[in-house]
Amino acid sequence: MSNDSFNSALKAKIGQVFTQFKSQSITAEQLAIAEEGFVFSEVNPQANILVMGINPSLRNDFVSSNGYSYNYDNLNSDRYFKKFSTLLKDFEQFGITYCDLFYQRHTEQKQIEYFLKDEKGRDFLKSQLAITKEVIEHISPELILLFNRKGATFFSQEWIGYTLEQRVLNASHFEKIDDLYNITELETSIYCSSFLGYRTRKETYTRLYNDIELLIKSIA
Repeated sequence: MSNDSFNSALKAKIGQVFTQFKSQSITAEQLAIAEEGFVFSEVNPQANILVMGINPSLRNDFVSSNGYSYNYDNLNSDRYFKKFSTLLKDFEQFGITYCDLFYQRHTEQKQIEYFLKDEKGRDFLKSQLAITKEVIEHISPELILLFNRKGATFFSQEWIGYTLEQRVLNASHFEKIDDLYNITELETSIYCSSFLGYRTRKETYTRLYNDIELLIKSIA
């Protein structure tokens, strides 16, 4: 399947999930977010490294003119995405792409909690994760970088349907890299780090860079 065809199919699947959810009796908080629509990333299936976030924000200045997608490759100066471009600029030759776990639009991460309070909300999240699973397996990355530990919760059997096993590169690296796992259903490692943001401390940023450098060497 070509990437254009994949993206067209992706749009249709996400649209169907949102339409079905909005047709149910849901809370006002849930409906307000669902009514904002969805946005997804146009991924590069040739990339070896997949950077992941939780969900797209409400702002529109990063969204393509079609109004429903964005492309990480074109956002290295964007106020949100440039932090990843800066951190990963030395590793671009391995191919880097980006996607979110969910497609609903809100800026506050805590608003995910609105969907965890009842079965309909949880099913809505699971339906989105089923699509994200297809995206991950379309890319088939060697390494996933998830800069959000809360997001790691959704990589379980209960949610996306994966099994994570702690990974150790070797004995000498054991103390250097925490929160590194193998996804047993795939030939993929996932690094679940602390949040990378505007106020990330220099020592944290340096640790992230050093961890990623070791991880890249392990897949090179």
